[in-house]
Amino acid sequence: MRAATLVAALLLGLHAGQVPAAPDPQLKAPPARVQRQALLATVSRMQRGDAASGDVYFVGFAGYGEQQVFRKEAQLAQRVFGARYATGSRSLLLVNDIHDRRTYPLATFDNLRTAVDAIGAHMHRDRDTLVLLLTSHGNDTDGVAITNGRMPEDALSPKDVRRILDESHIRWRIVIVSACYSGIFIPVLKSPATLVMTAADAHHSSFGCDDTRDLTYFGEALLQDALPHACSLTDAYASVAGIIRRRESAEGDIHSNPRLFVGADIPGKLAQLDAPAARSCTAQPAPPPRH
Repeated sequence: MRAATLVAALLLGLHAGQVPAAPDPQLKAPPARVQRQALLATVSRMQRGDAASGDVYFVGFAGYGEQQVFRKEAQLAQRVFGARYATGSRSLLLVNDIHDRRTYPLATFDNLRTAVDAIGAHMHRDRDTLVLLLTSHGNDTDGVAITNGRMPEDALSPKDVRRILDESHIRWRIVIVSACYSGIFIPVLKSPATLVMTAADAHHSSFGCDDTRDLTYFGEALLQDALPHACSLTDAYASVAGIIRRRESAEGDIHSNPRLFVGADIPGKLAQLDAPAARSCTAQPAPPPRH
């Protein structure tokens, strides 16, 4: 807006008895290069542990900016995995939120690629593990939605995620996808050293993703009800699947059918990571997952 036009607009507002609202600085995202620099600096400050069983890194990705339920879910996941796997100093969030584009780097393909690649270069790749949680709306062709108001819409596909992980050379991977039709991620992401847990199979929606809630049904079942008390991630999945099925039946919803893939090499790694929780867990052991 030219200066003269801007002054005229201000005067018009004053004559109408209205004080023009100042632009909210939280609504303008930093330039992409600034976000990249911030991510690299964050990863460079992460502690490199020396645990024989390896340490855990956490990245949360809240892709849909028009509803804060996804931001809240990613934030809770950061806290829950931080408590379980001591990731507090080795975690970061990428968040789209139309009300706040400054607190976190944006959830974009480029930022996710930058963060995961930097973590891969920083960690002990032979023994450390990455937990990647994606939460957003999703569909059965594109993957998870990336939206942020008037900013260009995008999607994060299963192939995108596989590409990012492979480029990082991170071996041990735990990927959790909280989105409709998220089962489409399993065939693409599966590998011997990977666990993939999804909120739904490849043919159904998941539920609870609206702003009257703090968590989706899947996020609530996993992060609030199951994981804090579970002896293992596979036990947590078994509890989640039961909780979700009972809730959907009670509400008359079509079942979303959460899914779990466990690679051939990762159970031993999971046993190491879950050993502290297993000593104090309250959940009953669950049967092995069915692929």
